[in-house]
Amino acid sequence: MKVVIIGNHAAGLSAAETLRKLDSACQITVISNEKVPPYSRCLIPYLVSGEKTVEDILFKPVSFYEDNRIDAMLGCEVVRVLPKEKQVLLDSGERVAYEALIVAAGGTCSMPNIPGIEKQGVFGFRTLADAERIAEYCDGVDTAVVLGGGLVGLKAAVALNERGKQVTVAVGSPNVLSQIVAEPEAQVFEEHLTRLGIEIFTRTNPAKVLGDEKVSGIETTEGRKIEAQLVIVGKGVRANTQLVKGTDIQAEHGILIDEHSRTSVPDVYAAGDVTQSPDTVRGETWTNALWPHAIEEGRVAAENVMGRDTVLGGRTSMNSLVLGGLSLITSGLTGAREKLEGAEEITRKGPGKTDCKRFIFQGNRLVGFALVGKVDNAGVLGSLVKKRVDVAQAKERIVAGEYDFASMFPVIRDNREKFKEPEYQEVFGFF
Repeated sequence: MKVVIIGNHAAGLSAAETLRKLDSACQITVISNEKVPPYSRCLIPYLVSGEKTVEDILFKPVSFYEDNRIDAMLGCEVVRVLPKEKQVLLDSGERVAYEALIVAAGGTCSMPNIPGIEKQGVFGFRTLADAERIAEYCDGVDTAVVLGGGLVGLKAAVALNERGKQVTVAVGSPNVLSQIVAEPEAQVFEEHLTRLGIEIFTRTNPAKVLGDEKVSGIETTEGRKIEAQLVIVGKGVRANTQLVKGTDIQAEHGILIDEHSRTSVPDVYAAGDVTQSPDTVRGETWTNALWPHAIEEGRVAAENVMGRDTVLGGRTSMNSLVLGGLSLITSGLTGAREKLEGAEEITRKGPGKTDCKRFIFQGNRLVGFALVGKVDNAGVLGSLVKKRVDVAQAKERIVAGEYDFASMFPVIRDNREKFKEPEYQEVFGFF
């Protein structure tokens, strides 16, 4: 069988590895618009801060393709999927045929359409090449503005701060991290980042980039001018769905896939940041651009290409990060804009000044949580969320911060049919 994979990051490489493990004779072609070996995209901030080198963030050896007998077409751009012909069209005009296709094309940083965005010193923050260009350009600047207060923007801001730059973050929303946390957690992070020396302006949107050939700052829609020798766009990542536009492959915010990672067209699968996949908690498809989901979707796609009947496990939004030494873990419906009818939110602060917990319950189910500072045992809570467990008997303990495995075991035991993983079955064997 000839399988073509578009993309060589987490989802694409997971698919390629799985295919090779299942079929030593399968012809695998990986096509990527980047010319570099597979690297961990979530680690590129450490290149900017100077904490890591390119070699440090590679998650596969340079010899990976050769070792696994994979035909790697690096530096090649797929511009269109042609499902009726079972081919993909490259920017060179070449066509590559397939018997099965796995689209793992990820997303692209969407630059704002404002005057001056093309000036020297303005960068996206998505790829290894972006990080290398920023790191090189950093040596000649003292001030920087980051557009966007989400995960990407704040990681960029902290990286620049650690390089000794004076950093300002312009956030269009009322709070930072608004897509994954609400005001209580956002306030903790804003205060923490301010203590690090990072200036944050909320409800602030760029109107134009200032300067001649090189950037000298930005002007906001409110008329404020912020001086900067470097501008990083840390917002607006969009799934690369343009590859399937005009085909029968259905897409909304991402390419729609079912629990088998299948698209709406036979023999075409999708995985990773390009997808819109089933969300257990929300009960609908959602764009959850997360490394663990990408790995799973790539594996599930490959196993189904090989004729297996593999399904995705329970999943929902989740985030884990450390910004300037302060930890955050979230899962489920935690964003400031996500409000469930009849949901109950309970927030607890302390004991430390940066410790904050928020729990979202709907009926007897925990449908989301956000932990800032002390994040121990978040994995236990995450399992309760994505498995939609009735936690009525343990609600008070959860709110009190007593959600270690031993404390939650009565709930897990009473819902053992939902905990089928080997590690749980081993524990159940003792009871």
